[in-house]
Amino acid sequence: MALSQLSLTDFRNLKSTTLDFDPRLNLINGANGSGKTSLLETIFVLCQGRSFRTHQLKQCIQYGKSGFLLFGRFEGFKAGLAKNSKKLEIRIDGETIKRRSELVKRAPINILNADIFQLIEGAPQKRRAFLDWCLFHVEPSYAEHWRKFQHALKQRNRLLKTRKDFKLLDYWDQYLLDPSLEISSMRREYSEAVENILSKELGKILSGFSLEIGYQQGWPGDQELADALSGHREGDIRRGFTSVGIHRDDIVMTSDGRKVDEVLSRGQSKRLCLAMLLAALKLVNKTRETRIILLIDDLHSELDQEAQNLIYDQLLDMDLQLFISNIDNVSPRSLRVKEFKLFHVEHGTIKPQNFS
Repeated sequence: MALSQLSLTDFRNLKSTTLDFDPRLNLINGANGSGKTSLLETIFVLCQGRSFRTHQLKQCIQYGKSGFLLFGRFEGFKAGLAKNSKKLEIRIDGETIKRRSELVKRAPINILNADIFQLIEGAPQKRRAFLDWCLFHVEPSYAEHWRKFQHALKQRNRLLKTRKDFKLLDYWDQYLLDPSLEISSMRREYSEAVENILSKELGKILSGFSLEIGYQQGWPGDQELADALSGHREGDIRRGFTSVGIHRDDIVMTSDGRKVDEVLSRGQSKRLCLAMLLAALKLVNKTRETRIILLIDDLHSELDQEAQNLIYDQLLDMDLQLFISNIDNVSPRSLRVKEFKLFHVEHGTIKPQNFS
């Protein structure tokens, strides 16, 4: 769902304003520290009900203010979000919603920033989240499987931590199995789909280096999940948490048999991470009628001009709404024949600007 208009009040260092956006391409320039990333953050918070910069939304409240307000007009619906020090309220078309997932499903959004390197360098959680973003927006049953799994895992860990009612472990182990195996199967399938797109459609971005992607389940490969849960139970009781399961899954990326973080340069690593995100966007884009919003915070760093143009060409071929920040007042070559809106940010003030 493209975002056509955004109104913001008392969010970080930004001056309160209302902005009208292009349905396809929006460029944001300004000096470092001017508020470009904060503008991207408002869009992300409006679509997700959370931030990509902090775990505590109250940190986004402008200093000296009691709370912030965000309001957006999307294709087909309106959304509002109000946050003060005590609570978060989300409304869709004027109705208060109880589950954040109701908002998230309406406006699929992703961000490409310096954290993209975490796909290679970060913990397995980052790579699981990469796959799960695809699954959430493509597989209708995924959200319910995930809800059931999280509930069962929470209950099992509570028993292990409190060391009470161990007789209930059998029940929660059984409750864990179905959603875990469904999600595991989906993750395996989509890791293979990502590898397929990378090899067939994004080879130029990978710049010639070979890539293999393997799904690694979070329990021993020679065991069924039920047997692994049972076999690790005594150790789990000592540790106080569940040590095997889909919450331990990972994606293993190798090039000619060696882990990519051991053989790729920084520039190659960024190309790979960008290519993986493009593959995920392509997977979701093929199955959704609604437009995906993509935020890009300083794509140009550590990428040469050729790589930049390859990335932009791929992005513009997809049905996306793009918000791209860059400190240079220069339009990339591949964007010069496209219609777009340009915004300049200076000391928290955002102004539409004509490009010349």
